[in-house]
Amino acid sequence: MSVIESNDPPESPDISGSVARLRAEHHCFLSRAAPFEPPLATGAVHTWDPATTTEPTPVRHRATVRSNRSRRRSEPPGRPPVPADARATADRAMRMLIEVIDRRRSADQLSPLFTTSMIDLVRTIVRNPPPGRRLGFAAVRRVHVAYQSDVSAEIFGSYTRGPRMFAFAGRIELAIDPRRPGWTVTSLRVG
Repeated sequence: MSVIESNDPPESPDISGSVARLRAEHHCFLSRAAPFEPPLATGAVHTWDPATTTEPTPVRHRATVRSNRSRRRSEPPGRPPVPADARATADRAMRMLIEVIDRRRSADQLSPLFTTSMIDLVRTIVRNPPPGRRLGFAAVRRVHVAYQSDVSAEIFGSYTRGPRMFAFAGRIELAIDPRRPGWTVTSLRVG
C-alpha cells in the first residue's frame, strides 16, 4: 500500500474557523493497492461453484463423559509392556516422596522404595525447601513409567502446588539391593 501525503488544504470557497483549523492539520490519502495476482489468461474466466468444492465435511465427535479411572495406554510396537508392579511402585514412591517434601511424612519411611543415597537426597531437599512451597500442599497429578529394559524403567510426572504445576523424573530398577526385593528408586530429580 502506498501513501500520498499532503498538507495542502483542498480547494473550497467556504472556510469557517473550525474547518480552517482542521484543514491546516496533516492529511493522509491512500492510493490504490498494487495488483498481487498475475493477470488472467485471455479468455479464462474464474467462477466459484459451491457444488464442486472438495473440502471435507467437518467430523463431529460424539460427546462423552470421561471417567475418573486412568486409561491404559498401549506401549509402542516392539517394546514389551511395563510390569504392573513397576507402575504401582513408581506411583507409590512419588506420592510418598511428595508427602516427605511437604513434611507430612518422615524420610525414614522411604527406605522400602528408595536407595540410601536417594533418601539422603530427599533429606537435603526437605532441609532446603523447593520453590513454590509457600503455595500450599503438593498433590501428585500424574506418574508415567517408560520401559527401558527387564530390570529398569524411567519414571516421570507432575505435581501441583496451588495453581502451579511442577515436574519430577527418576529411574527405578529391579532388585538393586537384596535387602529390598522388588523395584527401587535409584535416581531422582524434583523440580
